[in-house]
Amino acid sequence: MAEGAGHRVARLHLRGGVTRVHWPAGQVTAPPLLVWFTDNSSGSDLAERSGVVVVAAGLREFPAAREVLEWSAAHAASLGADPRQLLVGGDGAGAALAAMVASYAREQGWPPVREVTLADGRTGVMEIGGTTRRD
Repeated sequence: MAEGAGHRVARLHLRGGVTRVHWPAGQVTAPPLLVWFTDNSSGSDLAERSGVVVVAAGLREFPAAREVLEWSAAHAASLGADPRQLLVGGDGAGAALAAMVASYAREQGWPPVREVTLADGRTGVMEIGGTTRRD
C-alpha cells in the first residue's frame, strides 16, 4: 500500500488489468464503496472529495468489469467500507460500462447496488441515482 496526499492507495491485479483502491484520509466510520470505471481519472480525487472508498478500474470489457464489481462487493468490509452502501459509476466510456454492470447486478439481485453515478467529462453532465446535474 502506498501513502500519498493524505490517503492510502493499493494496486490490485484483477482480471482485465490493474485496479486501484483509494481510501479517503481521516475516515473514522465505514464509508460507502464506489466502484468507478474510467479511462482517465485515478479515483484519488473522488475519494478525497466525496469521502468514499474508491475502487478505480480502467477496464474496457464487461466480463472483467462484472468481476471487479462482484469482488468489490464481496470484500467491501475488508476494504473498510460499508457493504450496504455499494455505489457504481464511471466517466467517459467507463460510464457505459458502469451502466451495464449495474443493470446486470439489478437483474441478478446481487451485488446490491445502491446508486449509479455516470459522468461525461466533455459536457460536465453527471447523473447520480437517476438525477441529472451539471457541474
